Amino acid sequence: MLFQILTAVLVAGVAMLMMDFHGEGPPPSVAPNTAKQEQQASPQKKKEAKLTKASHTTYVIGDLHGDVDCGKYWVDRIGVVDDIENPTRWLEKDASLVFMGDYIDKGPFSYQTMLFVKSLTDAFPDKVTALMGNHEMEALKDRHPRRVPKYMHYAYSVVHPSEFRNFVGIHREVNDDDELVIELLLNATLEIYARQLQRSARFVPEVKSGACVVDFVPEENKELVKERLAEYQEAYLSAFYSNTTLGKWVENLKVAHVENGVIFTHGGIDTDIASVIAGYDSVDALNQYVVANAGNERFWEFLSTTQTGQAVEKMLFYRGNHDGEQACRELSSILDGMDGVNQLAVGHTPSENVRQLCGNQFLALDSLLGRWIRTSGNYYCPTETRGSAAGNFVCPDLEQRCLGQIVKIDQDGAVQVIESAQ
Repeated sequence: MLFQILTAVLVAGVAMLMMDFHGEGPPPSVAPNTAKQEQQASPQKKKEAKLTKASHTTYVIGDLHGDVDCGKYWVDRIGVVDDIENPTRWLEKDASLVFMGDYIDKGPFSYQTMLFVKSLTDAFPDKVTALMGNHEMEALKDRHPRRVPKYMHYAYSVVHPSEFRNFVGIHREVNDDDELVIELLLNATLEIYARQLQRSARFVPEVKSGACVVDFVPEENKELVKERLAEYQEAYLSAFYSNTTLGKWVENLKVAHVENGVIFTHGGIDTDIASVIAGYDSVDALNQYVVANAGNERFWEFLSTTQTGQAVEKMLFYRGNHDGEQACRELSSILDGMDGVNQLAVGHTPSENVRQLCGNQFLALDSLLGRWIRTSGNYYCPTETRGSAAGNFVCPDLEQRCLGQIVKIDQDGAVQVIESAQ
């Protein structure tokens, strides 16, 4: 019977796994050729996507989703730094490294994953590039007081309950009550999933109508859980404020990057997005404009009210490049309009392996590197098998190996797939 339950849960989990949950639905469409007006740049006959690095080899690591150990595994696997815990020397002078974004959410070690990637960008700024993923973008948007519900208020796909010990631990020592509350929150989410309420129940201390996670906590623990959950979520949010070192780093993550003839972005590019990129002197100029508008309350408004902002939001969510032959033809036309760019590389859309599509013009590089998303998809699950009270939802044991694939891109566009050795 347990095998049947596990099989049913895994089938449902795989179906949800293949699509991130975005909370707000797709961003508005983007009008072309508007970025120049916002930037007040001079007219250009044709905008270049300028190459920003001279390295002959580019290693690319896809979405890590809160799994710092697998992030370290893959960096160690390619052997570009001297010490994975305290890197001080870059060992491959003609190589660089790009991270595709989505360091946070789904897994319980988002904080540590961000600190690890940040340590590499800090130590080797000319060698390591970190992109912004849609999950980092949503965390920055959540800082705006008028954004309700916030992305972190959803009961799946975002902040794993075990993550809260890392963020509250920035401010004080985690104690036994915290450990109890985190276990109660994990159990409550299983009850939400068992009732298929993950899209409607809110991960908040209380709501005026509908269901929230505290509804599924034992009565004698409700007040403690309400109090701690409010504290945890404020600690999480405050880590991304502009006046913190980590928040400033997240604000400075690139939304796009060009290197070795490849344009990298988290989600994808369509014709409208390409038109906005063309309104800037370079991709770096676009990145600088985004950073200038990434402050606590400004960012949400920038993304929702400006055409460049809408293009950026769409670029981090977009999955249309995966849509077959017509999408390949559109991409080929887009790349023809970008000087020195022959390929598009994205994360965001997961599969068991990396994919080389559209005659190698399109590289889909999210291969479920994080163990939590690989094991449980968008569900918040503990590391061990655990089920709801009635047994109609069961989390399997966490996959212990770091699986998936990463890639190495040569200057001529050749792609080498690097497998896990575990």
